[in-house]
Amino acid sequence: MTWGAQSLRLIAPLTLLSVAAFGTAALSALAVQSGSRAIAAVGLVFCLTIAAMLVRNLLATLLFTLCIALSYNRQFYSFDNLLGDYGSFGLFWTLSDAMMLVIMLAALARRGVGARTLPSPPRQLSIEIPLLLLLTVMALSTLQTDPLPPAVFETLRIGKYLIYFLVLRAVLDRDLARVLLVGLGLMVALQFALGAVQVALGAGGSGIGSLDEQTGELAHRATGTTGHPNMYAPFLLMPALGFIAIGASGRSLLVHRLSLGLGGAGALAIVLSQSRAPVAALLVGLACLAGMFLTRRILPAPRVIGAVVICAMLGLLAVAPLAGKIIDRLTGDLKGSVEFRADYNAAAIGIWRLDPVLGVGPSGFVPNLPAFHPDYARVNADIQPARKVANVRAIAPVHNVYLWILAELGILGLSAFVLFLASAARLFLQAGRGERPVNRFFIGVFWGFLGLCAVQLTDFSLWWDHQLMILTLLLALAGFVRDERRVS
Repeated sequence: MTWGAQSLRLIAPLTLLSVAAFGTAALSALAVQSGSRAIAAVGLVFCLTIAAMLVRNLLATLLFTLCIALSYNRQFYSFDNLLGDYGSFGLFWTLSDAMMLVIMLAALARRGVGARTLPSPPRQLSIEIPLLLLLTVMALSTLQTDPLPPAVFETLRIGKYLIYFLVLRAVLDRDLARVLLVGLGLMVALQFALGAVQVALGAGGSGIGSLDEQTGELAHRATGTTGHPNMYAPFLLMPALGFIAIGASGRSLLVHRLSLGLGGAGALAIVLSQSRAPVAALLVGLACLAGMFLTRRILPAPRVIGAVVICAMLGLLAVAPLAGKIIDRLTGDLKGSVEFRADYNAAAIGIWRLDPVLGVGPSGFVPNLPAFHPDYARVNADIQPARKVANVRAIAPVHNVYLWILAELGILGLSAFVLFLASAARLFLQAGRGERPVNRFFIGVFWGFLGLCAVQLTDFSLWWDHQLMILTLLLALAGFVRDERRVS
């Protein structure tokens, strides 16, 4: 995939437009804080309209905007007024849901008017069957759940990502694939900038709605727009390592420098989150990426060693002002963190034993928690007010996504989930075969994804909407890259 004039025809106006978008976003944020949500919505729609007119490609503008919107996916907007109040287990929509709906309508309109599009390679199966198996298990488990609506809502929530994957695979062409990469790069840059400001101002944990100074453990930890470092750091793992892979092996000076800068910003953001497992996954991922480049002879050993030394020096200089706080966070109270997770894991195993085959049903973990750990059940009850204050899903399940799924969907659900993860890793690895920058990108994404899967042994962010959406987007892009290579 070359970065020629045809690509710049789309990318350059979008990049220039991002400057105007920053201003519009800032004005929209001020409007939201003052209660003028309608003004904010009109401003954003106006900006998108102007962008589409400048670029003369509505889908490119929408996909570019989707990349920015997905970083706000931890916030949700409920249908409580229509369907009843089911708390954090009710039906809701996110910004990415709204963007995907518009993208689907735009794609249908483009097909209806017979607009010319670039040819796309024949699409082959990748993650569809494993995800269908997971949804089938969720549906079977839902049938034995009482009350039924929360389980149905959770099954629908996961099912929509299969639809989104299929839609993105259907609309992607070469130009739109490049736009997605640029959009992801800008998203990483924005998240790094916000995270750095939060750390400097002591405003960690406040990025969802403001930059007010905070107190407590999160104050000097980067959280971006996700509101929590354990949501923020895993979210950046795949794109950060992807852009580092382009930058380390890029032949184009412009692509090399920009990508390395974006990847470095993402990596530094992960460090500033001070979240132990993602930082460890980042370091291991960098080591594995360097090893793969050496074994494939993509990079000579002196260049790898030089890059490691330079990056280490720049990283140390960047975090030097907060070195003490970061070291204290990464090394302090490790015993308490381990004990907390061990207790929660035991509770999850207890819930799973209620129904080892199909589990207690989607969204059934927290309702069954009081019988196995009343203290953690009270924690979940205490955080419920945050759902309507910050528009976030206020649940704190077991900090191990595999045990969470095991408890809710049983051994069948966990098996289907692991099969889905394996098929996703295989797709990323297939997309990484080739000599183009986008192939290098997916080598980094592959190691970032493996790191993300490892992090989920102590976390649950992979089952959250911001992480599922970026995974869906990357999988769709990987599928396009793989299929395009097979016909080239």
